[in-house]
Amino acid sequence: MDFSELEKFQDWMSDEWRIPGSSAIGYKDGEVVYCHSSGYADVEERRPMKGDELMYMYSITKTVTSLCGMKLLEEGKIRLDDPVDYYMPEFADVTVRFKEPGGDVIEKAKRRMTLWNLFTMTSGYDYTMNCPTVNALRRENGDITARDMARGLAGNPLLFEPGDRWCYGMSHDILAAVIEIVSGKRFSDYVKENVFEPVGMKNSYFHLPQEELDARAASMYQFNDTTVRYEKIPVTNWAVPGESYDSGGAGLISNVPDVALYAATLAAGGVTKSGERIIKRETIDLWRTNQLSEEQMKWFDWGQLVGYGYGLGVRTHVDPAKSGSSSPIGEFGWTGAAGGLFYVDVENNASLFYAHHMLNNQEYYTFPRVRNLFFDGLKK
Repeated sequence: MDFSELEKFQDWMSDEWRIPGSSAIGYKDGEVVYCHSSGYADVEERRPMKGDELMYMYSITKTVTSLCGMKLLEEGKIRLDDPVDYYMPEFADVTVRFKEPGGDVIEKAKRRMTLWNLFTMTSGYDYTMNCPTVNALRRENGDITARDMARGLAGNPLLFEPGDRWCYGMSHDILAAVIEIVSGKRFSDYVKENVFEPVGMKNSYFHLPQEELDARAASMYQFNDTTVRYEKIPVTNWAVPGESYDSGGAGLISNVPDVALYAATLAAGGVTKSGERIIKRETIDLWRTNQLSEEQMKWFDWGQLVGYGYGLGVRTHVDPAKSGSSSPIGEFGWTGAAGGLFYVDVENNASLFYAHHMLNNQEYYTFPRVRNLFFDGLKK
């Protein structure tokens, strides 16, 4: 194995390109084979990136949420074809907004939304519904919970009939509310007991006091396309409206060693470093199997994900000729809005987690390059 090209690429991105600082850890057969940090955790203070800094993981959270859902499926506590209204009656009367020449028409949905629709992002919810729902619930309740959010979203017209197409949005936040209802536990507590603790993720949270976050986190940046430069911003997460809300879509706070260890557990077929199984290999295989039809795949159109399909909450590699990927078919994972890149190869027990802490994360550029340099390095 030789990861010198990946190391040089990380350094180049921080020294000469657009990334303030980054860190990455790769595993093969349960052992660390790559560990490198570059650039700065705080550029203005010239504080080097050490690799253990906390970061907002944003949509890397979705892999944790869907994993917890798959665990409940494995235990027979849910089924993919269960209607969402079985758990939350508000979803029995969801409506759909249709664009017509004379104006929008809102009608009752013809199909019942199922848990499969939540797992696969085919529910009809996007992210534009988040802000008005949060604002309305705050006026009503003040601090809000995952259950409050789901209830509020149930009153918003869908963009399309459940199952018509893939659409990135609030589906996994609703799934987190279902997990709360089925488990009888707050979502963050369920994740802590079933993922963080057995895996050994000692620096992973859904909420931290701001003063602790400021002291332990890498500074947050946002890339400005106009000035072609990153700018420092407050360390906050727009997806978390309060301390009572555990966002299943974007609420995770963690660091690279913790998430890399989690990725390695999945690559090992669901077995932790200590030998504890958190999920069956067969369940992982179902999780990473493309679920989208040919018609639904037309909407899964992010440029950096050409050659991938979408499973039950994770992207999955289906066509190397289209992707140009050095990773094998079945490599799976997801990414985060602040720069997290999560790759798992369960066939060869290999994984990588890379992260920087910058919104407008340049994922279209970093995702395929970091991936290929890691998987090429494994073969040397």
